[in-house]
Amino acid sequence: MVTIQEGIWQTDLAELLHDQLGIDEKKFLELSSDKKFINSLGLNVNSLEGYLLPETYYFYEGSTAEEILTKLSQEMDKLFAKPEVVEQMKNMKLSKDQILTMASIIDGESNQVEEFKRISGVYYNRIRDGWRLQADPTVQYLARQRRKIVNKVYYKDLEIDSKYNTYIYYGLPPSPINNPGKEAIMAALFPEQHNYFYFVADGNGGHVFSKSGNEHNRQVARYRNWRENNK
Repeated sequence: MVTIQEGIWQTDLAELLHDQLGIDEKKFLELSSDKKFINSLGLNVNSLEGYLLPETYYFYEGSTAEEILTKLSQEMDKLFAKPEVVEQMKNMKLSKDQILTMASIIDGESNQVEEFKRISGVYYNRIRDGWRLQADPTVQYLARQRRKIVNKVYYKDLEIDSKYNTYIYYGLPPSPINNPGKEAIMAALFPEQHNYFYFVADGNGGHVFSKSGNEHNRQVARYRNWRENNK
């Protein structure tokens, strides 16, 4: 039995499968970006990151990287084949790729599932009003290859010229930045309707949401003060 965490990065997934099933990490990652193999799964993308559904799985001893990738991809396909999902994507006029990309950002923002739909609503509000997403997880995605510690975003990271840098470019990044789970996907499909445009950590694992820039700045100052006092 292997439990795959929601929002897991492809490199971490490869490591997990190596540790628990003896899968060759290098082979797994090579297949994840092998266009011929990806096309054989019915996908036309550059990487399988984002298209593999995190869940608890039971694999036969000796399962290959190909078999595992195929299984995880098929489970994601099953989720997107559900009538309510197909109908909602049609209503939103968004593709599977776009939903998975949004879901991956949501999954990267919080570990608290109960916040997912509210976070989703913030980002859809920003897109609707022509704002940049300014989502830290997309910048953390860019920082993966640059340093070991990626759970923080530095000012220099915000200057990285990449379509994945949502502090520079408008709209969604080109592809998912992790493998989002069901909860994040459903949040991307069914966002909470509200007037929030900002959120910041509350120091207790969750976030405080704000409707205006002034309100948000006060919450950011409060959080920074809390962080200084809890070092």
